[in-house]
Amino acid sequence: MIAECQATLPANTLASADSGAHRILLSQMWTCAAPRDLIQSSGLCTMGCAVPMAIGRKLASPDRPVVSFSGDAGFLMVAGDLATAAELGVAPIFVVFADASLALIELKQRQRQLSNAGVDMARHDFAAIGRAFGGNGITVRNRAELNKALREALASDRFTVISAEIEPGGYDGRI
Repeated sequence: MIAECQATLPANTLASADSGAHRILLSQMWTCAAPRDLIQSSGLCTMGCAVPMAIGRKLASPDRPVVSFSGDAGFLMVAGDLATAAELGVAPIFVVFADASLALIELKQRQRQLSNAGVDMARHDFAAIGRAFGGNGITVRNRAELNKALREALASDRFTVISAEIEPGGYDGRI
């Protein structure tokens, strides 16, 4: 999913990421054209911060594409911020890594041979959440669907939530 976003989005795209397994992988894969093209919470490991950061980036640079990368749990923590994006009329792209898990903690539990505890969550319809707040919402399960969703989002004058469904364990061997 990260590689397809990088390949599809323009080189001048501004990005934000919140904490989780996706951020570690994104930090390894995302190539920036200029300093601060990617901002993220690393030291404080803040869940959910990518969404408000993307809204702010779009306000500050309305002519540049903006994408945020969130885990599903972090996105749920700040989903109400989509109302702000709608009210301000900004159109960032919000990519949600939907694996129904606190994947980084789950991975650490398995690495330490601990039982799975407190890391699983239900699958949610993040695309429907985007539409409910007045934006676009698309669920994708492969690169072709993601490519199409990104192109539609770039052409839209409303924000877009892209729910990128990934299988549990999708980060194994990658981070």
